[in-house]
Amino acid sequence: MKKDNKKHLNSTQVYRTKILVELLKKNLSVHRDVLIKEISAKDLRNISVRTIQRYVKDLNEDYGIVITFNKGNKHYYLNEEKSVNIESFLSHIEILSTAELIKSSFNETNNALAFIEFENNASMSSILNFKIILEAIHQALPITFEHYSFYHLKEEEYTLKPYFLKQYQNRWYVIGETEKGYRTFGIDRIENISVGTKKFKSKTIEAKDKFSHVIGLNYVDHKLQIVKLSFDISQKPYLVSLPMHRTQKEINLENEKTFDIEMIIHPNFEFSQQILKYGSLVKVLEPEWLVNEIKEELRKGFEGY
Repeated sequence: MKKDNKKHLNSTQVYRTKILVELLKKNLSVHRDVLIKEISAKDLRNISVRTIQRYVKDLNEDYGIVITFNKGNKHYYLNEEKSVNIESFLSHIEILSTAELIKSSFNETNNALAFIEFENNASMSSILNFKIILEAIHQALPITFEHYSFYHLKEEEYTLKPYFLKQYQNRWYVIGETEKGYRTFGIDRIENISVGTKKFKSKTIEAKDKFSHVIGLNYVDHKLQIVKLSFDISQKPYLVSLPMHRTQKEINLENEKTFDIEMIIHPNFEFSQQILKYGSLVKVLEPEWLVNEIKEELRKGFEGY
């Protein structure tokens, strides 16, 4: 088996790296001395120029986060176009830093979990499936399994070339290709999984691109298009801090009574569910077909009472 030479971040590196990437993402470029000052202040320890250089090198080589340094103005720059999914990386770092915090709490008291409540609907079997599938993705090997469909209410066997794992609403899904094309499978509904031996050519980049304009799991419901929504102004801080989609952009800035946004997405069932959960706090502006679809769903809901 190929040896994994990837470095694993310790607790100090996790904390410092999180600050470093967040600062650069927020400002796009930051002076080297400002980075050192900010990280040292929050870490309560002084760090050196060489330490910053090492972190930048490791981020580039191990995580695909491309950060460049301009010797002229001594600024570090984050290249978001050439970097891998930065939001995913920050989520990864957030998980690691949370784990370190819980670990340190356990060192101080054996009752740390009394103050933390996790969602309990993730089964242990899905964790095992996650590990098997992730290894198959790394090795570019197909997987065969039985999957229970909530929609068709039956179990079928599939062979899949797995390309990447995606989390949606506290569930993990594997996305890949069967002989009939791209498919998405909930890993908590996978049983009797086995890994094949014949390697395939990975299409992870192509697959992720297909799903990059999707909220949820399905990109084939409707063509790529601009969707415009108008929210009650009370929802603005929530939508700014946690956007519905990476293409979300505020529009109609002159209107102070609503928070209006537009996105470039493939509207699908999951997206409609997201809209409906806001109830009277949101109104679809465009496209017209989606306006009518949501109105019809609301009408059906009203008639159910």
